[in-house]
Amino acid sequence: MTYIIKGSGLTIEDVVRVARNGEKVELHPDALARIKTCRAMLEKKIEANEIMYGVNTGIGEFSEVVLNDDQVKEF
Repeated sequence: MTYIIKGSGLTIEDVVRVARNGEKVELHPDALARIKTCRAMLEKKIEANEIMYGVNTGIGEFSEVVLNDDQVKEF
């Protein structure tokens, strides 16, 4: 059996079936479309040099540190 990730409705039992019992996982086409939409939006914001915590800044005590383009790619 395969667990289909839809973007909602995930239960602890579902996680156990995958993590402990090795059930296969697939993304529902709608979930994949939402991921692609978010990825495109994120890439636009990066290209526009918008500062976004944890994307092009450090995290935690380094949150005030803005990363350069090479660091963003590595991070």
